[in-house]
Amino acid sequence: FPHIGIIDPRTRRLLWKKEGWTQQNPLTAEQFAETAMDFCSRHSFDKPPQAPRPNSAAARPTKRPMHEMSEEEQLQAAMRESLKESGANLDDDGDDDEDEYIMEEDDDDDVQIVAETGAGGDSKPQAVDTKEEKPKPAAPSMLDQLLALDLGDEPEKGARIQFRMPDGKRKIRKFDPSQNVRLIYAFVAQSMPESKDGKEFVLMAGFPPKDLITDIDNTIDSCSLSGEAITVRWK
Repeated sequence: FPHIGIIDPRTRRLLWKKEGWTQQNPLTAEQFAETAMDFCSRHSFDKPPQAPRPNSAAARPTKRPMHEMSEEEQLQAAMRESLKESGANLDDDGDDDEDEYIMEEDDDDDVQIVAETGAGGDSKPQAVDTKEEKPKPAAPSMLDQLLALDLGDEPEKGARIQFRMPDGKRKIRKFDPSQNVRLIYAFVAQSMPESKDGKEFVLMAGFPPKDLITDIDNTIDSCSLSGEAITVRWK
C-alpha cells in the first residue's frame, strides 16, 4: 500500500508517516508540501534528537500472586505494604500539623517618626510620609507596537502573500513590496483576537521554514516574500 515516512537520520527513528490514501481520497503534492513545511517548522537539527518514550507497561514489574510466593517472600511483601501505609499516615499527619500564616501589612510602615525641637527645647515627634514613588510605566512591548501600527489600505497590486493561521484557516493579502516585514507582523497581530489579549506568535516562511523575525526591518521585496506562503504559530 502507499506509504511515506519521515525518519530522523541521526537516530533512525520514524517521526511521521502517512499511508493508505486512495484515488478518491488522494495525497496531493501540495498537501504533502504543506505537511512537510509544518513538520520542519516544529522539528529542527538545532535541537537534540528526542529519545523514544519507554513502554510504561513493559517497565512496570509484574506482581506475583500470593500463593506462588515462598514464606519469606510473603513476609517481605507484607513488610513493604506496612511501610507504605505508615508513610501515608505520616504524610497525612504532617499536613495536619502545618499552620498557615498570613503576613498583614502595617499601615504605619510608611510613616517615619522624626524628632523636632520646638522653641522651648521640647522634642515633639512629627510624622513624615516616606511612601515610595510609583514606578514609571513600562515601555510598550513589540506586540503592543504591532497592534497600534496603521496598516493602511490594501493595494490593488503588490506582493501577494498567503497566511496559514494557527486554527488552520487561510488568509490572503497584498502588500506594498517597499514596506518593511514589520507590516506583515502587524497584519497578523491585528487579525487574531488572541494577539490582542497578549498572546505572542512566530512567522515561518520558506523551505526549510525560517523565522522572519530577523528580517522584520527589511523590505518585503528584499526578502522575496511575494507569492510566499507564511505559517503562523503560537509561541
